[in-house]
Amino acid sequence: MIVLAFAAVWAIHKPLDVFAKGGSGGGGGRVKVTEYRVTGYVGAIDYEKGTIQIGASYYGSGELIVTDSTDISLDNVSCSLDNLEIGDWVEARYVIEFGDEGSGFVSIATKLSADSLPTS
Repeated sequence: MIVLAFAAVWAIHKPLDVFAKGGSGGGGGRVKVTEYRVTGYVGAIDYEKGTIQIGASYYGSGELIVTDSTDISLDNVSCSLDNLEIGDWVEARYVIEFGDEGSGFVSIATKLSADSLPTS
């Protein structure tokens, strides 16, 4: 049996380029949105605020905001944020957007794919 020696194992992957629809103006076209990925253990969850942190705070995801449009799965079964726990292994995809006035940039989770820790 292999014993994990790290509190958090993480990997930040090359950003993915995702295309969103352009505005309704005459020019049309698409807007390029960069999607980031991070993999690691869930370090913190705030169920009331709808936020999650993946990996260590100093080089993990930071705080990700989970919305109604975030695609969440646990052990390959669709679920909600309430089903995830600290210690679950997660691959997260997220985009960085400018938040509400005065809040600066925020990271919005687009997909959370989690594996629960073995119970025995």
